[in-house]
Amino acid sequence: MKKLLYSAAVLALTFFMSGCSLEETPLSKFDEGEAYKSATLVYVNTVASLYNKLNSRFKGGDDNYNYMSEFTADVLFLPGRQGDWVDGGKHQNAFLHRWDPSTDYIRSLWNNSYSDIALCNASLKKLEEIKGLGSLDASVVDSYMAEVRGIRAFYYMWLVDFFGRIPIVTSPDAGIGDVKQSTRSEAYGFVRDEIAEIIPLLPSAKSQDVNSEYYARMTKAVAYAMMARLAINAAVFSQDNWNQGQFTGGIAKVEPGVTAAGKSQNITINGKTMNAWETVIYCQEQIKAEGYELATSFKDNFKTGNESSKENIFVEPMDDNVHRTSDTQVTRSLHYAHAKTIGFSSWNGTAATIHALNVFDYKENANKDNLYTTATFECDDPRFDISFFYGSCSVNGVTVGSEVSVDKYPEGVYLGREARNDFSTDDYSDPWGLYLVKWAGVRIKKYEYDPTTSGQNYFNADRVIFRYGDMLLLAAEAQYRLGNKDKAMELVNQVRARVGVAPFTEITIKDILDEKIREEIWETMGRRGDQVRFGTYTEPDEDKYQGVKHHVVVSDWIYDSTGYTTVFPIPVSVLSLNSNLTQNPGY
Repeated sequence: MKKLLYSAAVLALTFFMSGCSLEETPLSKFDEGEAYKSATLVYVNTVASLYNKLNSRFKGGDDNYNYMSEFTADVLFLPGRQGDWVDGGKHQNAFLHRWDPSTDYIRSLWNNSYSDIALCNASLKKLEEIKGLGSLDASVVDSYMAEVRGIRAFYYMWLVDFFGRIPIVTSPDAGIGDVKQSTRSEAYGFVRDEIAEIIPLLPSAKSQDVNSEYYARMTKAVAYAMMARLAINAAVFSQDNWNQGQFTGGIAKVEPGVTAAGKSQNITINGKTMNAWETVIYCQEQIKAEGYELATSFKDNFKTGNESSKENIFVEPMDDNVHRTSDTQVTRSLHYAHAKTIGFSSWNGTAATIHALNVFDYKENANKDNLYTTATFECDDPRFDISFFYGSCSVNGVTVGSEVSVDKYPEGVYLGREARNDFSTDDYSDPWGLYLVKWAGVRIKKYEYDPTTSGQNYFNADRVIFRYGDMLLLAAEAQYRLGNKDKAMELVNQVRARVGVAPFTEITIKDILDEKIREEIWETMGRRGDQVRFGTYTEPDEDKYQGVKHHVVVSDWIYDSTGYTTVFPIPVSVLSLNSNLTQNPGY
């Protein structure tokens, strides 16, 4: 099985490449003569384990790209449930944008990303050496190098997004004193050119095909998806000064400047030069030409056995038997009793924000007097039911106990509109209040839970990184910004038609932003970037506003009128090691 080969390669390289640093190649502790005597072994010992490292950036604790993108945005949060999920205030502070240069998950994100980039650089150096020996077909080595460059570009794309002014390190021999800080526009230009250069070298193969040797690997379609994501944000990433208020104040204020800036950015792919918005559309069309399309069922993209989805472009493999990997981002959501009834363990944490519920037009009529009689929980959009557990938590006819107040509120019911960033002991100390502490908020359901797996955090549904539905919505936004509103509406309506919701008869750019919540919540790690680009990241909403209640260890939400919080601070520990680097403005 190809999936078995992929997993074996990852395991082999996890062993070979563990413990590497900038000063140590990943190949210093085993027999090179055996490691590179065939094309397959060259791939296994220079490329494969890099994917394992890349996958670790999407899951786990609080220092991954998913957490930084989704939990600092407007769709999901980790409420402080009194004894649960306070953790020194880190999760609420992330949601309220009250981080600083010493914040631990920001430091870990930076360090882990650059550690993985160092591994990419070491692999590229070794591939250059192998190519020079002439023992392998040069085109084969070039294709392997293109994969590694694609993985490295993926890291740099997120670092440009998160930190703006970053060092671009391309040599495994670089010392700390050699590392210089690029401007944001320079870093963006590096990533842009890297992706453009590797596209012709990558195979036209389905990355999301378990029977292909390119399963979960870089292909042309993956590179086009990366370029589409980069180009949609080119108007932001190309700005060396982002704290002059140009990305604050809401959609109406920010939209004209972002639209104009995207039109002024030129990107060349396959010999064709386009502006940023045209590039997004071109990439979506190329991905379609590679054979990707909307799946017949929205749910098919996230269910057990989604390895052959015709919509998913790039995934993190999840297979409890072959590619066993732990992912706590999903199981941290469910109430303990609910997860136990399904056959899992859980942590009773993540919930959807009130803002997300409003975008879905979710209706809830439930209180302590009608909870088990006439309470109603309704949403006309089928994607809500696929994405969330809400209302009653009966599982296969088994009623889930609340484990809170057996005499008054014996059953577990998820109350979405009672979700709060904090549940203080002063305001939530009576039986009903304590019930809300544990059961407020609708919970993550998007990826299918498989009770046959070996335990907590293990799944058999691959995690989506890029898929075609997202590409359609990116192209719709690009068409809108080019003035082609009818074409934008047509693309959005393709996505809506797939789930059977009414088509738009007219469209605004806010409609596109909201559609991305309904289609992509808890999935493509793009929400933070969407908000920055649309000018809503710094703005108050239903869940974060001046005076919003929070735990005593958390700081107040303060309006950022300049936009300095649209990038994270450079970790103070990094600055202390390298005098070539300076702090981002505002911190």
